[in-house]
Amino acid sequence: MTNQEVLKLNYWNYLEQNLTTFHLLILRIKAMTPKEYESFVCEKFTQDGYKTKLTNYNNDYGIDVFAFKGNEKLGIQVKMFGHTTRKVNRQMIMELHGSKDLFQCTKAIMVTDGQIIDNAKDVAGKLGIEILFIQLDDNYSNNVQEVKDDPFDRIWENIIKPLEGKVLTRDNNKTNKIITVDWSGIERITSNGKRQKIKIEIFRLTVNMILSEGSITRDFINQEYKDRASSGIVLILSQVPFFDFYKNPARLVLNIEKYKGI
Repeated sequence: MTNQEVLKLNYWNYLEQNLTTFHLLILRIKAMTPKEYESFVCEKFTQDGYKTKLTNYNNDYGIDVFAFKGNEKLGIQVKMFGHTTRKVNRQMIMELHGSKDLFQCTKAIMVTDGQIIDNAKDVAGKLGIEILFIQLDDNYSNNVQEVKDDPFDRIWENIIKPLEGKVLTRDNNKTNKIITVDWSGIERITSNGKRQKIKIEIFRLTVNMILSEGSITRDFINQEYKDRASSGIVLILSQVPFFDFYKNPARLVLNIEKYKGI
């Protein structure tokens, strides 16, 4: 066991001796990454007799978990929104319906630990999509399969989340103030003084593209994200020490030498 693992074990032992079960679960939820929550949900379906498969973040097309039993093929999307202000909305339900048809699933299920907007419930009912509310329980750390280390999660946790409260400045001296950073995305104040939420999915797609392809253009981000936030996304991710920003065309490029060093 490494020194880091010993420290982590001692930390949780201290908490278990001094905090109530409720408060301990809240801390664990906040410490859990979306991928770990997906693994937790996956384990729940395994316990119900399904054979399950977690999908790859790079190419999941809206399905996070596949579950198989007999003639059933479930396409499950997982949204860890419980400790954020973000809610499951109608668009997410409609996109899941499309993913269900793409993968020829017999049923689609939306799993969340957060809130669901009423119109999302209405659309889900009409499309035959089940919504499940699954929270963390006392035994999650004993049951969940070990999750493979995800580079995006490490970048988000160690580099992006500490940007909360900071002001980022572009070459033209225009600024973005980072208001909040959580596992649902980033809320910022733009150079025009407007408050805007940027969803975490576009950051994940961008980072995974850089790590797999070596670079990404701002134009590509524009095509993938309809809310016109590409300049902010590029500015925020240019704070990653091994992502270099270039102009003409505007793009982020992986600095392999720096990346090897982490």
